[in-house]
Amino acid sequence: MPAASHSEALMHYYLFLRENWRFVGFGVFLTFLSSFGQTFYVALYGGDIRAEYGLSHGGFGTVFSGASIASALALVWVGKLIDRVELRAYTAACLAAMFAAMAAIAFVPGVAAFAVAIFVVRFCGQGLCVHISSTSMARYFSRDRGKALSIAGMGLAFGEAFLPAVTVVLIAMVGWHQGWLVTAAAVALLSLLLLPFLLKGQTARHVDYLARLRRDSEAGGAPTGWTRRQVLADPVFYAVMALLLAFPYMATAVFFHQAYIAEARGWPLELLAGGFVVLALLKVMTSLMLGPLIDRYGATALVPAAALPLAAAMLAILASHDPAVPFAYLGLFGVSIGMLQPIMASMLAERYGVAHLGGIRAMAIAAMVFAAAAAPASVGWMLDGGIRIDAIVAGFLAYVVVTAAMAALALRRERGKGGISAG
Repeated sequence: MPAASHSEALMHYYLFLRENWRFVGFGVFLTFLSSFGQTFYVALYGGDIRAEYGLSHGGFGTVFSGASIASALALVWVGKLIDRVELRAYTAACLAAMFAAMAAIAFVPGVAAFAVAIFVVRFCGQGLCVHISSTSMARYFSRDRGKALSIAGMGLAFGEAFLPAVTVVLIAMVGWHQGWLVTAAAVALLSLLLLPFLLKGQTARHVDYLARLRRDSEAGGAPTGWTRRQVLADPVFYAVMALLLAFPYMATAVFFHQAYIAEARGWPLELLAGGFVVLALLKVMTSLMLGPLIDRYGATALVPAAALPLAAAMLAILASHDPAVPFAYLGLFGVSIGMLQPIMASMLAERYGVAHLGGIRAMAIAAMVFAAAAAPASVGWMLDGGIRIDAIVAGFLAYVVVTAAMAALALRRERGKGGISAG
């Protein structure tokens, strides 16, 4: 990005945050809290959990995948309630359930009870916390939606950078059982202190949002309130989702089987650790750079472009066994992931409106969770069946190219018909 454009983008963020830092801070805090239900966090306790309940790697993976799939199913129903339930009450219920489940993990006596507790943590953390943050940013910010979503996503990046080291030290000091309990108590107290402050003025904000919906409706403009039934009848939705589902599936597949890929390529695992640092940095940088672009050009127009770094990541894996390749493909994954969240959340709001955004977004996120949950097992079966990693990655690349072309064609045809835009 040229220096002038970079300075301009920074100024846009500064002006936006000066006016909206409190509510955007709510979005950041919720995505940070989602860390406690994310794979990277639960995996920190994986060895202790397997030893406690006598689970193999496959057994623990089965419990975890089952919890992930169940959380996706629950999100389809519970996620739409954010369209009707007051934001503060919805957030409080979500966090109370998550903190209670985190504390319960310290005491649950068997695998079945643990599976229920980890389901609640996954559902409320990875599922609802991100859902609340993204839906709120997309709903209450129409003009600056891209910037709001880009900033809010940094909460998870902070969790990924900060929590592993803290958690390892905590487990060493108090043990894994007490680690969950202490963490639950600490984040519950932090939430009680921060959330009333960050959500100050929510009543007035929601009144302004409802007034905006009425103005848009009275002006006879584009639809601002598609229902889920209408979205499911929209062919463009399927063309776009076919591409976007590639992101969680392929990223999860590569991350889950990264040790095998490193072994097949002759790379030491330390290279992958360095590559993940590059991934984290580029994810944050990409998301922040993308916000002003979304606000200027719209997220829908950027959907096909999001396929470029993902396709490039597949090409990097195929191109060489050089030790520099992990930095390249993981960095490109960082760019891809940095593009996915703000583009998808903004695109759904642009195209289908915000009146039923919670229900629509919950449906789309559930599909992504299913895709991610299917990746470890399906790719594992391919590897067990003798399919080489090069062939699998080549298939990934072909899928990205085909679905990107389908999405671009579907969106171009609609623009030719006059298009749909919603506030």
